[in-house]
Parts: sequence; C-alpha cells; structure tokens
Amino acid sequence: MDAAQAALRARLEPLVEIVQAKGESECRSGIPGIIGTDESCDLDKVRFIDGEPPEDCGDGTGGGALMSSGCQSRFDFARYVVLEGLREEARLGTNPYRLGFIGGTDTHNGTPGATDERSYAGHNGLVDATLAQRLDWEVGGYVPAPLRSPGGLVGIWAEENSRDALFDAMKRRETFATSGTRIVPRLFGGWALPADFCSRADGVAAADAAGVPMGGILRSGPETRGGPTFAVSARRDPDPAAGDLQRIQIVKGWVDDAGRLHQQVEDVAGFPPGRAGVDRESCARTGSGAPMLCGVWRDPAYDPARPAVYYARILENPSCRWTAAQCAALPPRERPAGCADDSIPWRTQERAWTSAIWVPAAPGSTGAGSAAPSAPSPAPRG
Repeated sequence: MDAAQAALRARLEPLVEIVQAKGESECRSGIPGIIGTDESCDLDKVRFIDGEPPEDCGDGTGGGALMSSGCQSRFDFARYVVLEGLREEARLGTNPYRLGFIGGTDTHNGTPGATDERSYAGHNGLVDATLAQRLDWEVGGYVPAPLRSPGGLVGIWAEENSRDALFDAMKRRETFATSGTRIVPRLFGGWALPADFCSRADGVAAADAAGVPMGGILRSGPETRGGPTFAVSARRDPDPAAGDLQRIQIVKGWVDDAGRLHQQVEDVAGFPPGRAGVDRESCARTGSGAPMLCGVWRDPAYDPARPAVYYARILENPSCRWTAAQCAALPPRERPAGCADDSIPWRTQERAWTSAIWVPAAPGSTGAGSAAPSAPSPAPRG
C-alpha cells in the first residue's frame, strides 16, 4: 500500500510551494535530525514570534504551524521533504517527493504578482489596508500582520507561452520560485558540461544538450568518475529599484547509511556576506553586487553509490523589508507608531530557488548507496 501511494503521489504532485505571503518554508536552522548548517535559512519564519523555535515533532507531523501552537516538523520544510524522498525511494523503490519549487502570493486582495515591498497593500482587504494596521500585532489572526509579506512568484521555463507548454514545463518540474523579486535563474546538471559555460554565447544550448535542466534526473553512466557538474546563472530583477545579486549557492542533500539527512551549501559565484548592506532609516543600499552571476561547480565529494539531490539558491544584496521601506517613504511626523517597533523585522534578503536535479546511484554501485530502512514518512504539511 505504501508503494502504491508513493507512486500515485509521484504522478499527481510534481510541485510544492516554497514561499508565499505567510512565510518561506525552504529550511530551518538548527532543526533536529538534520546534519549540516545553513546560515540563510531564516527568511520570514513566522513561528519565531517569541524569539524561540517551537517544539520539535521528531518523526511526527507538525500542527498549528502558523498559530504558535503544537510542534514543528522537519517535514514542514520543502528541503527536508525532498531529502526524505531519497530515503523513501530506498525503502519503496519510488520517490514520492520528487518536487519542483514554486512560489505564490496567497494574499486575499485579488492582486496576483503584486510582490513589491514598497507598494505592499496588505493581505486581507480592509483589515490591513493602512500601514498602521499592517504594523499592528493585534491585526492578523493566525499570522500577525507585521510578519506577513507580499509573497513570492513562480517562474517557468517553457518552450513557448501557451497553455500546453506551460503545463508540460510544470509537469517536468522546470520551474523556479522567488521571494517576490524577479530574479531569473537557470540550472543544468551533467557529467560533461562545458567548463566555459559562463563565457560562451551558446552556453545554455550546450548545457542543455550535454545535461538536464532544473527538475530533471541525471542518470549515471560510465562517465560518472569525475562527479556531476552543475552550471548555474542568474539575472537580477530588471527594476532599477531592485537590488543587485550577492551570490549563487548550490544546496546538496543526501542520506547516509544510518538514514540521517544531510545538507551542504556551497557558494559557487558572487561575493561574501557583508560586502553590501542597507540603511534602516533611509533604506539606501551600501556596497555593491552584480547584475548577473554565473558559475560552474563539480561536486568533489560525489559518491556514485549514494543518491543525491542538488538545487540552486540565488541571494540578492540585503534590502529594506516592506515594514521599513514604507515607513522610510513617509515624513517622520507622519509615520505610525509601529514604525518605531523594534520587534518587527525591518530587513530582508530577496532570493530565488531553482527546482532540484536528482542524481540516482550509479548502476551496479555498491557500498554507501542504500539508506537504512525507516518507518513510513508522514505526508508533508504545507
């Protein structure tokens, strides 16, 4: 029955929402049961209302995730569900969580795509239509108004702008998500991608011919000895008011022999944190970034006997969150009291996530490739 349900889920659910107006659910720093660190896991975490993470659910499922009640599970986060899919595939022969990433707004104002921090008009009609209401902790229900955001966007790499082509691209998971910015990323994986991908005019065509794009499965073969290579590029949001790009990262995940989930984050292009910043009072940016970044990275620790999953995350330079941007746009005397509330987050770092590329174990490989059998995983809760 588990195998049948896994196959059904794999067929019907190719995508998962990784970000929306009520927060981002890529990952969480310090969550029990995950080996490896990630300094950039704390974008718009609405459950950190009192400064402390909620109780961990262990192998159970989360509950009350947006109401500060119940526990929080690793399965509440897209990255760890995707990693859990590797463990389930070892157990069942089918990966039920081979999921591409998308984003959405999920506001209730009938304004899809309105994700600019400066013009964010609230989440729920007249309830938070004014800046004073949006900065009021008492307005909100299950997510306090100051912790909501304009939400995210979904990007699709389709052959053409037609209904059939868009749905085909979503089915093959050739999608990416952003936190609301209009960054445009590309990711390819292969065994013999061109090392000069970033400098050649036909780099995308060459990578597409030699590998697979985001959302794909990179099958192993005799050429796997050097490990898989990933070519990734990103263009910044073309809006002149948007920020430059800070860096591109490759996120790798795998399961060890004991069934434990591992994460690893590698910077492959760009600049270190601290090179750029933003002033809270004026929202003026300092430092510099890049309008476009590109990198080629080969996994030096590739083990052909161990399945792994890889995706790219692109970070903009830090910028003012809507809470600070809209306060800064008003004369000091006209700012509502909430503008002086230091408990409201004021800074953000916009980003984009590509869908992953899965690398199964090489045929005939032995040793470290099979995870220890585990109990059935609960269905992830969005």
